[in-house]
Amino acid sequence: MIKMFDHDFSYYLMKPLHTSSIMNIILYHGWGSSASKYLEYTSSLTRKGYTVIIPELVYHDTRNPLTNPFNQKNMETYFWKVIFQSIDECHQWLNRSNIIKESTVIAGVSMGGFIASGVYATAELKGLATISGSGSFIYSERLFRQASNRAPLTNKEETELKMYDPMNHFHGDGEILLLHGEQDHIVSIKGQEDYYAYLRDHGKKAQMKRYKDVDHEFTTFMQIDFLNWLQVQAAR
Repeated sequence: MIKMFDHDFSYYLMKPLHTSSIMNIILYHGWGSSASKYLEYTSSLTRKGYTVIIPELVYHDTRNPLTNPFNQKNMETYFWKVIFQSIDECHQWLNRSNIIKESTVIAGVSMGGFIASGVYATAELKGLATISGSGSFIYSERLFRQASNRAPLTNKEETELKMYDPMNHFHGDGEILLLHGEQDHIVSIKGQEDYYAYLRDHGKKAQMKRYKDVDHEFTTFMQIDFLNWLQVQAAR
């Protein structure tokens, strides 16, 4: 494992030890988590032959982290700022790095799923996987506001979301995997269902797996399904 710094884009790089890499995975963590917390999990992916890149996120990790990220005001103020900046940073890094995009999938858990979806919608990558996230930004934000009894989106806020919303952008022809718990009380499955319907309506190669009695988590069964999907992508 190596800690890398490229302008404002800092990340952990983990490569297979005893074999050549078969595919790259860019993996984004969720709100209030950290890149370092995924090192143990991603070591299992490198043992399978994957190179894994775990970006550090603004207002998280070592990048001016919030003292109390789960304070409601902090979430309302910074959630979309983190997503938008992370999407921009990833695009900038992809454009200046020597990574082979056609051999790279992007994935994310929770907020990381929002980020991964936003990057994939406007980048020619091999595939996308989101776990307990959403690729329907405007609809998901409306659901967030309904759940917390907040005021509706203003025109300005909706315009900004539309700039990054994956459902307003062309997608590549790669495979897309959406995993979500049916009882998720943090990120409603309705947002992911809306994104899935959009993908299917536009002829994209997407599949969605729902998990009964599963809340906002990345379960063992989800991890197995994700790994199986990665193996299929690596073989293509």
